[in-house]
Amino acid sequence: MTQRLRTLFDGAVPGANLGGSFAASIAERQVLPQAGESYFDSFYLSYKGVGAVAIVTLRAFLDLVNPFTWKDGQPRIQMQGRDLFAFSTAWYGGAPRAVEGAAAANDWVSAMQIPLWEKIKPNETYSWFATRVAVTNISTEVLRLTLAAVEKIPAGGGSGAIYGVGDQSSGDYPIGKGRIDARTIPITLPAATGISTIINKLPKLGRLLGLLIFNTTIPTRAADTSSIQRLFIDSSKFRHIDAHWQDLSGAFPFRPDSETAAGVDSPALLALDNFGWLDLRQEPIDLTADDFAVSADVGVASDAVRITPIIEVPQ
Repeated sequence: MTQRLRTLFDGAVPGANLGGSFAASIAERQVLPQAGESYFDSFYLSYKGVGAVAIVTLRAFLDLVNPFTWKDGQPRIQMQGRDLFAFSTAWYGGAPRAVEGAAAANDWVSAMQIPLWEKIKPNETYSWFATRVAVTNISTEVLRLTLAAVEKIPAGGGSGAIYGVGDQSSGDYPIGKGRIDARTIPITLPAATGISTIINKLPKLGRLLGLLIFNTTIPTRAADTSSIQRLFIDSSKFRHIDAHWQDLSGAFPFRPDSETAAGVDSPALLALDNFGWLDLRQEPIDLTADDFAVSADVGVASDAVRITPIIEVPQ
């Protein structure tokens, strides 16, 4: 199986640059399959900007892209930059390389990998676009996007199927046979704390491989409160998931460092700190078999949170 890397968006070649101009949103661009491409495995998304008079945190810089969208006739990936950074970390087991620049220095993130698992079909149209949201003190923005494709369709197990290893799922339908659907659901939590349903029904598209959760409020050295204290997934028959925020936030396979007593943390750790990850790749939940609701023990009333279901859709 031959892998191909193909640049879809970049600056002038040859040239000393890290991407094409991203001074404004990039309109929808079609991706035409080329000879030797039967399967779109993943994207690598990178971008850079120049800081001005103050340091821009990595957390703020990442949301220069908000959102990135991939379509196969309909949206399949729709996530903002900071969520993509966390998703790439959780899915592939390592954080993308990033630099939080000093004032008047470069900020950049390299090769956030986004799984696609698209089996190319002649009756489908493929496209992407990136929406730019200005970040204070960042200018001269550039972006590059690379497509990883393969010549032959994998027997099972696209990249990052289970910690990077394919064909290790249960059942007769191995992980990696379907395409990835990962679209963020923004949620404003109820105006009262306590247990409440926050997603009435997860999309009945296929198998749930994971949930990426963003909490606005998270525990600190002084307080234990978080936006979502516990998260539940229920079918009409029984409770499938009952996970505390500690379970979710501690589930990332990569942590740049632990928090120090002095309170000095790495930019990558801070960029990941608000995220939780529920990894179901070993035992996916079949969302087509029943109705599945997501409930939460709300710790902070009216907080804004984001939940991204990672679903494998048959193709």
